Amino acid sequence: MYTRINHPENLHIYLEYDSGYGHLDPALDPEDQLQVLQDLQELNDLASQDKIVICGEATGILEDCSYVYVDPEYQGDLSMAQRELYELLLTLQQASVYTITTVGKLAQELGLENPLACGQRFDNLQSLGVISGLKWH
Repeated sequence: MYTRINHPENLHIYLEYDSGYGHLDPALDPEDQLQVLQDLQELNDLASQDKIVICGEATGILEDCSYVYVDPEYQGDLSMAQRELYELLLTLQQASVYTITTVGKLAQELGLENPLACGQRFDNLQSLGVISGLKWH
């Protein structure tokens, strides 16, 4: 059995924050920098629209959604950003039968400007076994 360690080298923890995105290489010419910024904005727009259904099951009938189950008994180490998302998801799971939201809305709730940062937190939580059912579309 393999265990994944919650370490920046393994999980790119720096990408769990807004500051992990948007740094341009000063060696790029202005046209390339503009293209990088446009590509990043397009990725942000796509990431913010990913639908998440938080529930006690890993499957459902809605298409183009991830049915996410949050392990309420998880005891492992989490980064501060992962812990913040974990507690929000767990609260949503325990408060209702189903909660349908988007990555963009969750990012706003966490005070993030960049939905990709929220998506990285999701990826890391699933990689650690804290959540299951996440599928990016």
